[in-house]
Amino acid sequence: MQPTYDISKSTHWNQENGPLFEGNVPKRTEYPNPTKLWNFDLNSPLGIPAGPLFNSKFIKLYADLGYDTLVYKTVRSVERQAHPNPNIVFVDKTKITRDRLGEDVNTIPEPENIEDVTITNSYGVNSLTIEGWQADFAKAKAGMNEGQLLILSCMGTHGIDRELVEDYVYTASAAKDAGAQAIELNFSCPNLKGAKTGAIYMDPEISSEITQKVKAAIGDIPLIIKLGHYEDRNLLNEILRKNAPHVDGVAAINTIKMKVYTPDGQQALPGEGRLTSGLCGSAILPFALETVQKIAEEKNGQSYNFEILGVGGITSPEDIDKHLEAGAKIAMTGTAAMWDPLLAYKYNQYKLNH
Repeated sequence: MQPTYDISKSTHWNQENGPLFEGNVPKRTEYPNPTKLWNFDLNSPLGIPAGPLFNSKFIKLYADLGYDTLVYKTVRSVERQAHPNPNIVFVDKTKITRDRLGEDVNTIPEPENIEDVTITNSYGVNSLTIEGWQADFAKAKAGMNEGQLLILSCMGTHGIDRELVEDYVYTASAAKDAGAQAIELNFSCPNLKGAKTGAIYMDPEISSEITQKVKAAIGDIPLIIKLGHYEDRNLLNEILRKNAPHVDGVAAINTIKMKVYTPDGQQALPGEGRLTSGLCGSAILPFALETVQKIAEEKNGQSYNFEILGVGGITSPEDIDKHLEAGAKIAMTGTAAMWDPLLAYKYNQYKLNH
């Protein structure tokens, strides 16, 4: 494994000094038939979600490595510092089972194989000022290659002069001004409050109010919503029904929420509000595939006109195909791309041989 992020250092350090990558960047594989996503002809169905792409330097590396749909890390309308280190710890994937969702999991040393990597990440949705991230997004966009798409992820912020819904609109409008080719609304961070049920992706009313108003503000730019995992399929269907008229894409899943402790029972990520955090990596693959399949079934059954971006648990070329077979147009890997940045190259070689 060759991680591009040093978990022993702070998020700020990694943003300033990363991405860490040694060796030659393989030549991008050119596919004979493009992947059609909205009006974009993409070289491949491979992508990376917002989490690992901290700034234009990370975008440039992963674009050159052959990931063709990239999501710039979630931005805000106000500057926000990241949580203190540690921001990432490895967890015991064997404890992440359906009957234990929402319970607790322990940290472990770094695994030897990418297939065993499951982490929790707790950045705090740090953000530059609007002017800061708009300038860096312009650099990121300039570093993209032909046949690629750069999406800008954004979210509303509590405790400022604007109400949450208004701030989503304000931030998305700033993303449009930055030249975003598509905009993703982050509804599913574990610490994202503001709805009656806690998280916005669990609330049909507030989520649809946001998407309707944002879509009116950004016009023809494709709008995506980032969702999490649902135990209640009826709730997922209602979320889709309320939001489908206003969105062009649905990305799922973000993470699985659990309480993370050290083996001796201490809170793994110190600080208020950080006991429960989002888990990602290999262990969440079955939950991600299940969600993508449910979304695809509902989309087809109701004739919804949005695309599906599958996210979660991908660590191998075979996992990428599983997301596509479940109904995703684009398959995105976050954790694996951080520890195995050559996964896109490996997938391309795998497809050439199959």
